[in-house]
Amino acid sequence: MNPRTNIEFVSDLMTYSAHGALIQAFVLQALEQYARRVAETDPEALDTPMVSGRAWHGCAVEVRDKLARRLGRNEAGPTAASPTQGH
Repeated sequence: MNPRTNIEFVSDLMTYSAHGALIQAFVLQALEQYARRVAETDPEALDTPMVSGRAWHGCAVEVRDKLARRLGRNEAGPTAASPTQGH
């Protein structure tokens, strides 16, 4: 049975793998790397016809910071072209 929602898909991905619990580390590392790369990008460069670059950038910053806290890292930091940085 295929999961019906993205939440169900990610839950299945993290729970049922031929590689056991290692899949969880893989998924978290993939999220961390992508979130960091997007957070370092100018939000305007991320604009698409369907998604605001600022919104996409905001998602990346949120995920990056939450993962840094979860993993006990002090990597949450400055973002590209953040107008409210330091406020």
